[in-house]
Amino acid sequence: MELQEWYKLEWMARRALDAAVPTAWMVLGKAAFASVRYPRQVEPGERWANRPWTAVPWIFGNGLFGVEVSFGGERFTAVACPQHAEGLAGVEEMHVLLNTEPVVGFMLHREAVDWLRGWALALVGNGAVRKKAVERARRTGLCRD
Repeated sequence: MELQEWYKLEWMARRALDAAVPTAWMVLGKAAFASVRYPRQVEPGERWANRPWTAVPWIFGNGLFGVEVSFGGERFTAVACPQHAEGLAGVEEMHVLLNTEPVVGFMLHREAVDWLRGWALALVGNGAVRKKAVERARRTGLCRD
């Protein structure tokens, strides 16, 4: 990888992490649901129901997993903290639920699920790595026990 490409990826990762929003995870069977505080204030679900979106998974150097979701010019990043990796290791589908009334949700693509599962399995399989990731993630202010 060329230095210019590395700087571009670093900038994109920083931008995605800066867009992180409070995220609550719930796992039901093999499905994970990320309930995000986006939009910040509850809005009517009709505004978000049929909008096109894209999702890009990230594994940040501070131990966090994230999915950056873009709706045209608006974007946010749902984050998962390493101390909760064990519960996410066996998921086969992932959904994001928006802060709307009624709730609008969408299922993410297979690659995002594979990234989430890979991140979780790597942390669950190595206690020392997980401990260090938890310590770094707590410093971000996005992760609490």
